[in-house]
Amino acid sequence: MKGQSCQSVSCCGNVAWLGGFAAPDFATLDELAVKLICLDSGFAAPLRQMGRVLGERIAREQGESVLTLDAALSALISACGLEGAIESRFLRRNADAALLQVTGCAKAVGWRIANVGRTVCGFDAGLFEGLLSGVTGEAISVEETSCLGLGHPSCEFVIRRQQAIDRTDERERMQHGHH
Repeated sequence: MKGQSCQSVSCCGNVAWLGGFAAPDFATLDELAVKLICLDSGFAAPLRQMGRVLGERIAREQGESVLTLDAALSALISACGLEGAIESRFLRRNADAALLQVTGCAKAVGWRIANVGRTVCGFDAGLFEGLLSGVTGEAISVEETSCLGLGHPSCEFVIRRQQAIDRTDERERMQHGHH
């Protein structure tokens, strides 16, 4: 990192601290997580867990009453300090689930994310999962389904309420004759 500033990603100018990290350090951590997962898929699970723990810390920092999933989704990007750093939009959204598309990641981190044949944003998926679970008081699942690491033009995250997942599993068990 010789010659590289710790503040290479100035995404969080309006947020001084995030989950106990100074905003520039948070951005550096996010960038490093992507680099590590690009390097070796063995880093994906521990970095996802780190993201989840950090998301839960950010949720506690929000200090608000419990939010609905819809309200939490609206606050997601700003709570993560990503407004202005990346572009995000919900492609689909209902009471139990959402599909979040994120673009501009490579520009924000300042390097091209190579097609490594796998998703590389596990830290972010865990971060979103921890934050959303923390502010809603519900079990939330976040899965990255599209990624620059897979050669796609953007990253997409499927966000689901656990209750919705449980109902889907129950329907599948009923259809297959399991109880």
